[in-house]
Amino acid sequence: MKERLKDAFRNFFIIVTLINLAMFVIGLIFAPEQKFGYEAFFYPIMYGLLSLIPSLVIGKSKEATFKQTVVREIVGIALIIVILLSVMFGGRPVTKETVIVALAVAGSIIVVSVGVNIVTWILDSKTAKEMTDDLKAFQEKMGDKDGEI
Repeated sequence: MKERLKDAFRNFFIIVTLINLAMFVIGLIFAPEQKFGYEAFFYPIMYGLLSLIPSLVIGKSKEATFKQTVVREIVGIALIIVILLSVMFGGRPVTKETVIVALAVAGSIIVVSVGVNIVTWILDSKTAKEMTDDLKAFQEKMGDKDGEI
């Protein structure tokens, strides 16, 4: 559970950063004239927290196959889309404009999710390389000591 919370905390900051970029792009496309107050700074944080719900609920199995991992990611993205679209558009009348913006938001959620996975993979690969290098250095050091005895 501790590891899951650590991953969620790391992913939160990646998610919020990418949500800010997505909001910027979608805003430029659909409402370039619109100006926001300081309350707009809260939305990426709220959306980032809501986006963590599926990963905290679904959890990860250490021994999942690649196919299981892909399915879990797709289900997680679908849940995030449902949660965020419900919060953003729940109670609004369904119009052509609302549907277009909702589709753009859903697309940005997919892009953000893929971006989070890419950034996480890069960070994890870097950590794995550092650990491998440290292990090799340790093994070489222990090998030298064995020869001295």
